[in-house]
Amino acid sequence: MSASEAPVWIRRPAVAGYFYPQDPGELAAAVDRLSRAAESLPREAATAVLVPHGSFAQSGAVIGTALGRVRIPRRCIILGPSHTGSWMPWSIMERGSYRTPLGDVPIASALADALRRRCTFLEADAWAQPGEHAIEVVLPFLQRLGPQDLAVVPVVMASEDALELRQMARALAEAVRMAEEPVLLIASTDLSHYESEATARVQDQRLLGAIAARDSSRLLQLVQDDGIRMCGCAAAACVLDAATELGADQVSIERSGSSVDAGGDPHSVIGYAGVIIR
Repeated sequence: MSASEAPVWIRRPAVAGYFYPQDPGELAAAVDRLSRAAESLPREAATAVLVPHGSFAQSGAVIGTALGRVRIPRRCIILGPSHTGSWMPWSIMERGSYRTPLGDVPIASALADALRRRCTFLEADAWAQPGEHAIEVVLPFLQRLGPQDLAVVPVVMASEDALELRQMARALAEAVRMAEEPVLLIASTDLSHYESEATARVQDQRLLGAIAARDSSRLLQLVQDDGIRMCGCAAAACVLDAATELGADQVSIERSGSSVDAGGDPHSVIGYAGVIIR
């Protein structure tokens, strides 16, 4: 079978109808509503964005506020944590497309190839993607707020090794720098997990302090040594370091909150924040 005859991999939705509406019209309306807070503000160029990956009911307004403030280019690299226990610490989808109820988002294959060439431990295997929601929940916002010819590079991470994270950050910066057009880096990350409301508030302030300072080492220390449960810490650390290497030095926390804001259990809280790095 020639390359042109090879089957096209389509990564189908895993959490449509659960984390967000399955009906295309309802989904489009939900994204528009959740992005409304940013409508009156100008969209600006950004190097990177950190957004959460909870359900639309809990974290959608945070995602929409952050992504609604930036000019989304045709190419985005999205890093998200592994939730399904993939044996691969690093996985990239190089071909095919990501499907949501709003349609298919093609993989930016040339950009994916460029990133993999610069990061040899990055496995080209689409099988780590099915079932994962961290990247999927962000895509409808990119589809509604970004250009029609949007294409993405999805990376699923199960590693918090500091050396690997630094290597990945350098690879991201080099791939973005060498690209022929703007590329937006996106880390899909929540904040603290399953704490009381009071404890979560304190922990989230510490995490956001490290993020605001672009201090990836401190962020990893808070998780690995201080025991704060942050789902997506490694993705955030990679993107922070890559953005810094690309010259970004301004961090804006556009919106933060928690699952309590949507009526969640105050004794088992998940924190959320939307952050723009310029």
